[in-house]
Amino acid sequence: MSPSDTAQLPSHVYKILSDAPEAPLPHTLPLTPLDAQDGFIHLSTAGRTPITASLYFGSETTLWLLRIDTAAAQKEGAEFRWGDPGCVHLYAGRLGKGIVVGVQEVKRAENGSWEAELGKEEFLSD
Repeated sequence: MSPSDTAQLPSHVYKILSDAPEAPLPHTLPLTPLDAQDGFIHLSTAGRTPITASLYFGSETTLWLLRIDTAAAQKEGAEFRWGDPGCVHLYAGRLGKGIVVGVQEVKRAENGSWEAELGKEEFLSD
């Protein structure tokens, strides 16, 4: 991110997983197949997370949200770049203990939407 973009980086961004992460969190979580293929870790801002969940995890009824401390990641040399509005890409960084500062399991009803469920989720904040 350029210096002007870094100023706009929220204090927390989120990784959505369809499977529970290892517990306790290891130092470095394995990359998802998509992240490995694309060469960066796909993340979302708090406001974008419900949209991302609906677009890419619509058939899931349980998700795990990882809350990422952007300052902690940057201290380790991680680089964040903006993708589409609200989408953040993590380069040269890791997810795991010390960077992930919260894990939340979220369930939705079979006929419910992720926008409705995650829209009320207090875990999501910038």
